[in-house]
Amino acid sequence: MRKYIYLFLSVIAFSCTIDNDVLNDQGIEDNHVLELKSTKSSNTVNLVKAWNSYSYYRGFSTWTRKFTVRVSNLAYDKKVSIYHEKVDGSWEEIALSYNCNIDDQNEIWTGKYEYSGYTTDRVFDDEFVVKYDVNGTTYWDNNNDNNYVIGEKEIGSLFAQQDLNVNVDFGSLYPYYSGGNIFNVVADVRNIDPNKEVEVVYTTDGWQTKQYLQLEFTPRYYSGYAYVLISPNQFNIERWTGSVIVDSLLDEIEYVVVYKVNGEEYWDNNYGKNYIVNTTN
Repeated sequence: MRKYIYLFLSVIAFSCTIDNDVLNDQGIEDNHVLELKSTKSSNTVNLVKAWNSYSYYRGFSTWTRKFTVRVSNLAYDKKVSIYHEKVDGSWEEIALSYNCNIDDQNEIWTGKYEYSGYTTDRVFDDEFVVKYDVNGTTYWDNNNDNNYVIGEKEIGSLFAQQDLNVNVDFGSLYPYYSGGNIFNVVADVRNIDPNKEVEVVYTTDGWQTKQYLQLEFTPRYYSGYAYVLISPNQFNIERWTGSVIVDSLLDEIEYVVVYKVNGEEYWDNNYGKNYIVNTTN
């Protein structure tokens, strides 16, 4: 299927300003504050974004945290992980998995932790860094020696990449009870200015024609029972949502999202691959 070519999502321009750290494993100490002193600056590994949510219902708690990381493709054999502080002061690695190529030089790795139960006790605390092992060297992104910090009740997305301004959280296509299919998209945007538009551009025929779905600002979005994502959240990220009923014969839709603000346009086209949803997802 021919891809609809747009301006590349700003996150692809990975000339970011985040400094990273390179250390041998013997430089790590399990203490309450992880201090990784830089030996050289590198853009070899960068946290792109993280997501945090927590819910509580009748004594049953669920914690979820998701991560997206960009790494330079230095070798086929590699290990990418989140090095996360635990409540007891120790640190634990959370393995990430390969997601996709951005180009010949860069890859996206993703992963999450999720745990739940009838307890109010957390396993992981607030701080974490990114760890990348390749060719016998360990590269770090520790947020310029500050570590990344997300509190338990800081709900929603953190855009760590400074030039990431719009990101699709998810899309879906499913049958509507009274006929047709519902095409639904949820996206997050950086709150650059109060006056903005967020729009889905989609096609059902390989971009021979295109259609538009306006997303709406969503001030309150439930991430779990009694826990609500307030827009903008603590990281100045807003949630925008929208849906439209389409023909029941449509079983696949390809789309991108554009964020218009202050005379600029920022696109999320899934690293040039576009997003695709179908009724079998």
